[in-house]
Amino acid sequence: MQRRSNMRIWSVLIGLFFCISVHATSKSTAETTAVLADKPIITMAFYEDPKHNFYFKWAELIYTQAFERLGYSFSYQVVPAARASMMADSGKVDGEPGRVFHYGEKFTNLIRIEEPVVDTHLIAFAHNPKIKITNWQALQKSRYKIEYYRGVFLAEQKLKGLIPNERLTESSSPVSSFRKMLRDRIDIYIDTEASSLDLLQTPEFQGSEIIAIATLEELTSYGYLNKRHAALAVNLARELKQMKQEGIFETYKQQARKSLNDAINNGDTPQ
Repeated sequence: MQRRSNMRIWSVLIGLFFCISVHATSKSTAETTAVLADKPIITMAFYEDPKHNFYFKWAELIYTQAFERLGYSFSYQVVPAARASMMADSGKVDGEPGRVFHYGEKFTNLIRIEEPVVDTHLIAFAHNPKIKITNWQALQKSRYKIEYYRGVFLAEQKLKGLIPNERLTESSSPVSSFRKMLRDRIDIYIDTEASSLDLLQTPEFQGSEIIAIATLEELTSYGYLNKRHAALAVNLARELKQMKQEGIFETYKQQARKSLNDAINNGDTPQ
């Protein structure tokens, strides 16, 4: 009898132990989920999709790591370039990954992150092999129909002072402008290397004879945050500089290039 009584006691104790353990585990999981859910998120407006663009994939990797170091999660929304400007300036998103040094002169609610992210170029593209230009002045003297990607700040600044309205149009996307060149609806398309150069590797434009005919400007790109994140901009600049010193920028550059090549090989290209 005593033995049976002891067994009953042990059964009760073991049952209580498992109940307490399960409750503790559930509570721990719930607490962890709450902590993750409460982690602040920084969202940037990207005007190219990182799935199809080397530079923006590189930026995604860089900013994800940089914000992680500062205790933030990172996300992005893909929108046209002009809309990205408005969303960041109005505070609908927290910032943008890469714009030129003087970008904040037009969008005064944005603060530059004082550590450059990437160097790129402003490029003129053409389909007609007879078109030859080397600089902005050559564009001014020509009679070519010219288009630029709406929202590319430096292109807009330069072209609106050089080219008459009847020869100048704005583009809604690099893909549509490349197609217009192939149909001879425009002669020259001007955009950043970051937005357009990768398109020449896609099946639609490989062998199309669209080429980069001139490098018009060298561009150094800086991230921008809405002014409500002024303190964060200072800390982020420090982290970006540290990441460069650690070689992380170069590592992510190689990862971004591989990601784009894999996407192209798998037929995943912009529409």
